[in-house]
Amino acid sequence: MAVTPSAAVVSELAPSGVLRAGINLSNFLLVTGRAANGDPQGIAPDMAGEIAARLKLPLKLLPYANPGKLADAVAEWDVGLIGAEPARAEQIAFSAAYLEIEAT
Repeated sequence: MAVTPSAAVVSELAPSGVLRAGINLSNFLLVTGRAANGDPQGIAPDMAGEIAARLKLPLKLLPYANPGKLADAVAEWDVGLIGAEPARAEQIAFSAAYLEIEAT
């Protein structure tokens, strides 16, 4: 059963009425290419689209060259698909992990 988000939740997550999603272009596991219109494609844009759909909001993807640039632009987006780091947590509220990538 789908739950309709409250107006307060929608307003808090996307005060402009459009969900602005920061997308890290440097991780080929999360962004696998570009659509014909230039929008990024892959897991991260798909997740942003699902969040927007559940909030019943239009989506605006904001691509950034790397996670540092995305984190630095925190005031420009409503949700950012970025790895949690203690230093970033001073300005960004992180959810539980949505994906685990093993790396060495």
